[in-house]
Amino acid sequence: MGVLEKCVDAVEGAIEYLARHLINKDMTSYCELMTAVGVTDEDIRRSPDLKDPYTLVNNGYSLLTVFDLQGTFQMLSEHEFAAMIESLRVRMTGYMKRYGHSLTFSFERDPERAKDELMRLAEPLLNTARRIGLETEDIILDRVMRNYPLCSWEQNILVVYTHLNAMSSEEQKRELNALTKSLAKHDVPRMQYGQNPAFALSALKYRHDTMIKRIQDDFANCGVDGQKGIMMKPLNAHEAVKRVRIMINREGTSQKFRPTLLGDRHIPSGPERSDDYSDLVPPRLSYQICSNNVEPHGNFIRTSSLWHGSLGMELGPQDPLPFKELFSAVDQVVPWRIRFDLNPCGLHEVRVRRMVAGFVGVLPSNRSIREAFAYLEKLQKEEAVLSMKVTASTWAEDENTVKQRMSSLEKSLQSWGTCQVNQNHGDPMAALASTIPAFTTKNPANRLLLPLNEALGMLPLQRPATPWAETGSWILRTPEGKIYPVGLGSTIQDTWIDLVSGTQGSGKSVTVNTMNSATIHRPGAIQLPLMTIVDVGHSSSGLIQVIRDSLPEHRKNEAVFLKLQNSIDYAVNPFDTQLGARNPTNREREFQVDFLNLLCTDTELGRAPAEVSRVNERLVTLVYDDRAEKGAIQYEPEVVPLLDKILLEAGILAEHDEKWWSTATWYEVTDMLFAAGYVQEATIAQRQASPVLSDFNAMLNNESIKQMFGAVHTKSGEPLLAYMSRCFVVATTTFALFSRRTRFDLDATTRVISIDLNDVIGSKTAEGAVKTSCMYLFARQLAAKNYFLRREELLQVVPELYAEYHIKRADDIASQQKIIAYDEWHNTYGLEAPVQTIIKDGREGRKWGIRIIAISQFMNDFPQPLLDASTSVYVLRGGNRSDENVLRESFQVSDQTISELHRKCVGPTAEGANMLAIFKTNQGTITQILTNTTGALELWAFSTTQQDVSLRTALYSRLGSIAARRVLAARFPLGTAKTYIEQLELQAGAEQGKSVVMNLADEMTAEYRASRTAGANI
Repeated sequence: MGVLEKCVDAVEGAIEYLARHLINKDMTSYCELMTAVGVTDEDIRRSPDLKDPYTLVNNGYSLLTVFDLQGTFQMLSEHEFAAMIESLRVRMTGYMKRYGHSLTFSFERDPERAKDELMRLAEPLLNTARRIGLETEDIILDRVMRNYPLCSWEQNILVVYTHLNAMSSEEQKRELNALTKSLAKHDVPRMQYGQNPAFALSALKYRHDTMIKRIQDDFANCGVDGQKGIMMKPLNAHEAVKRVRIMINREGTSQKFRPTLLGDRHIPSGPERSDDYSDLVPPRLSYQICSNNVEPHGNFIRTSSLWHGSLGMELGPQDPLPFKELFSAVDQVVPWRIRFDLNPCGLHEVRVRRMVAGFVGVLPSNRSIREAFAYLEKLQKEEAVLSMKVTASTWAEDENTVKQRMSSLEKSLQSWGTCQVNQNHGDPMAALASTIPAFTTKNPANRLLLPLNEALGMLPLQRPATPWAETGSWILRTPEGKIYPVGLGSTIQDTWIDLVSGTQGSGKSVTVNTMNSATIHRPGAIQLPLMTIVDVGHSSSGLIQVIRDSLPEHRKNEAVFLKLQNSIDYAVNPFDTQLGARNPTNREREFQVDFLNLLCTDTELGRAPAEVSRVNERLVTLVYDDRAEKGAIQYEPEVVPLLDKILLEAGILAEHDEKWWSTATWYEVTDMLFAAGYVQEATIAQRQASPVLSDFNAMLNNESIKQMFGAVHTKSGEPLLAYMSRCFVVATTTFALFSRRTRFDLDATTRVISIDLNDVIGSKTAEGAVKTSCMYLFARQLAAKNYFLRREELLQVVPELYAEYHIKRADDIASQQKIIAYDEWHNTYGLEAPVQTIIKDGREGRKWGIRIIAISQFMNDFPQPLLDASTSVYVLRGGNRSDENVLRESFQVSDQTISELHRKCVGPTAEGANMLAIFKTNQGTITQILTNTTGALELWAFSTTQQDVSLRTALYSRLGSIAARRVLAARFPLGTAKTYIEQLELQAGAEQGKSVVMNLADEMTAEYRASRTAGANI
């Protein structure tokens, strides 16, 4: 290297130093982050699926891991929160009383980023809509636009540091010497501006991993009464660095920004220098983070398009208050961030000051200082005393606004337990840097000495936690505005049984429809899910209409609304088997037994008499064996003329002589049609071969049945077999729907179906409950029978001829999401058979990818076994004592949660409908109050309010559904015209000939057509 080159290098270094440390215009000099520690073999041994590094290294050799700290699993009262803090204090005291580790907590709230965050969550839904061919982008975006003014983006971060002083002085020297020798041995070149692959100390990594594991365990298990405490998860290094960069350069950082770490693909770039090889490795993280221009202006910092102001806490609170008090005090329109730095051994850091206090404390006016130190010294013997520094910041697009926000934030902080804060800094860039977690460990704020429990009580721990912050498809929010995505059919739940309760007017129908809409738009889906909605009424018809409107003409049969009638035109035989099979699969057999048991229900018991189930199990075996062998039904011409024609035209009839055909069975005809490629025709033929309900009644006379059960009587003294025969006869004569051979065919392309049982359910009597329950199970069989197909079960019952056909079907169905929803579940009155069916479906549904939803008016409409099996619960209205008892006894819901339910869940308002949500996950049970804020288009599509339905129906017939929804949303953006229609009814004169609704529909139709003529776009 020449003398001139050395001189130039020295000058460059001097200029760089001056720029960083004197002129203060290079934010990079404040950022301590260097690189990441790569994934080690030990990391993979502990977590085999680990791919990304999770530990960063700063320029002081400290290791740090960044956690997304979501908050508490449960809503907590003041007493419960204090108990949780005490539990956490006990757990943390050991490692917070000695040097080696420090913690940084940072909470950020920004209403101006709410729209961006909602769009990030909506993007996968929009992609799904495009992928499956649904023109529903307007509805998804309408939800975003309705929610963002009511929401704020939130970020809650914990940074866990492990410093060099976690090792003894001797060990530090040894490790640093070993690192130096290793660099020399391997001839590692100088990389002043790049990430050094040998920068981290391996001995420190072990201590750091132990620490972060302990922190995770302590926070997760600090809850009271065996409940989970605080939800948190480590962020991978790429995500952590991206979040840090957004805080300093939000204007120039995409959500898809990904820093380059060691091990990532890197194209060498930068000037070539003989004495520095930084171009061969990725740039230091500080350079990747600080890429924008940052200029100080007095006490403020100006970046590309934002002004930032920072505050430091000078005097701690005289009366420490929980963080939620500060959260409530800060104006909701102010974006802000607060950072808490917690270091152990607080008293050790002020040894000299303690000595001085000992001298001056003899003076009466200063005695309180000495007493404060004495109190902390005494406390330190049992509890950790921390050094805590607190900084905060806010920002705006112009200087005047940031000054106003600074004043507002300062007042809020001052009111938080009577703190004193300061916005005058010698170095505003250092002040801003100290508000950004993980950016730097340096903090110019005053040191506050606090006991561990008081410090913990001030931290942002009590925020509502969601485990689906990155992936949820149902976009909800909390009442105070935290965006709260929910994952439906989530992999972190063992089964998928959802219960929804709400009285009329609670927003239940809209809630379930938006939930199902979110399911349809699930990220990653390539086609509509297989969804069956069993309804009593038309509350789900709006969802079906939206889907049909959004599909091209040739695909509209993929969504169907079916109003069921007790007629042979809708007949579907529940005893049909899979094509080619002579016997049902195991799951079909279980359903058939449950169904037969339901037909034999004793209304006084609410279930079938004892031994009925055993009889029915035996009946199913005997009937199918008989129909497959001696009792096989013979083929008869003219029973199905279509099949006669096919047999003739395909030459199948000519394959055998008349004698053979005289004894041929329908099963044999089925096989021949299938072998010839007539799959649909083979299906029709097999229906003639299947047993029907009357066959089971006839089989009661079988000798083996009589021998086993002939002596059994019911409680009333009636012979059991006679009782069952009577039940079967009543069912055969009463229910044309399922007592005959199948005549009704669902289109093979139908994927989403809503079945309205309104015209076939029973009365509100015990007998009516049995009839209604039969219809619920019948509807399930009609639409969802094939949801339960599994390859191994099918191959056990179908001949080899059909194996390939069924394997393809089973594999196709297995890969798809499936939903069965039962509305108005209270109509089953807790009868055992439907409950057992839904529980079996739910508990085994995970294997088949099936999610079960049961909807009713009150929680006690769901029997205890269903409550115990549920994994997601939504309660839409408080104020009901029976619901309260169920929640306490079955879900151990706290008094605080019950109080919040009664206070906040009072029915839909202009800002949405609140509900209590309970999620059982493998991370713990989550209990929160959530708000479903629905866009106007969704509301008008899903509303079941009588006035709204009448107006919507009238406009649908005049304008078509899509145009009508847009007209309604434009005229009534809150999604209802109920109040307006009631006002018109009060003003209606005696001479008015049409109803108010029809007049309003005419008026809106005329306005729409006039606007279209004028070229306006509604």
